[in-house]
Amino acid sequence: MPAQAPGTGASRASVPDRPGSLAGTGNTLAAGLTASGSRASMLARTPAAARWLVVGTAATVAVVLVAPLLRDGDSLARLEAAGGAGHVGPAGSALRRPVAPRPSDAAPADELAAATAGGVLALEALAARHPKDPAIFRALMLRHALPPPYHAASLAAAKRLLELDPGAAADDDVKRVVAGAAGGPPEVAAAALDLMASSMGSQGAELLYDLAAGSSALKERAARRFAEAAVQERASPALRIAHELRVAPSCKARQALLARAAADGDRRAIDVLSPLIVGKSKGCGFLGMSRCAAPCASIAKEIKAAIQAIEARTGPSPGAAPEPERP
Repeated sequence: MPAQAPGTGASRASVPDRPGSLAGTGNTLAAGLTASGSRASMLARTPAAARWLVVGTAATVAVVLVAPLLRDGDSLARLEAAGGAGHVGPAGSALRRPVAPRPSDAAPADELAAATAGGVLALEALAARHPKDPAIFRALMLRHALPPPYHAASLAAAKRLLELDPGAAADDDVKRVVAGAAGGPPEVAAAALDLMASSMGSQGAELLYDLAAGSSALKERAARRFAEAAVQERASPALRIAHELRVAPSCKARQALLARAAADGDRRAIDVLSPLIVGKSKGCGFLGMSRCAAPCASIAKEIKAAIQAIEARTGPSPGAAPEPERP
């Protein structure tokens, strides 16, 4: 019986059982080198077109298997870096460092990294051992949100993260995941709206307003949740006045709100007020060929003054034309 090549048996016993595992890579490499002579002769007899087809297929499979792992790790690294910088976005949402759990509750960094690379099952097993570590649920939330998104699972992880770290509502990725879940199946959408209204503070009110002011199928449901007293209490003054201007039934009703808009309003109030002082070039009169007056032409001067006051506090509106120079 011919002698067994050194290391061949060990390499067979230690072949990785899943993508990303590093076990046995050295022995496997040694076995590969031992068999390189016969493989080289086979490749030499293989047509060039076939060799290119094999190489291309292998590269495609590698990208498909590895991309989700890399993408999840990149998302976590981006969150940690942004949190450390303490950046505040234009809408006032801060990307912040998560609350650190007690040492007894925290998963070791190397175990969290390994579980993140291992996928959902590994992260869930780690969460069972460390149920009070928000970093694990952040990783689970991001993993489930990868395309194709599992909205119910990502929302459940986000909910647990917010229970452990309420300030995480200010993180852009948390808001993105919750808003994305609102576009999911009806039962998941209802749970997302409930999370916005009950567990995300002022950030939840912002998300509800955006949905209510948009054109999605959730527009009316989001508006009802935003109108709840508890949500109104958590909404900022700028958000409340924008909402009141938007739902006011008449120009006269809006006129009574202009002083508050000038003092508290932001870009959202301007978005409501600006169309009220702009007429259409046609659509009125005989055969709809005449110019239409602005919806609130009777109070246009007061609306313009309120918009100017808001812009004096917050800066000019994006895309606004500069004022012409006066002689």
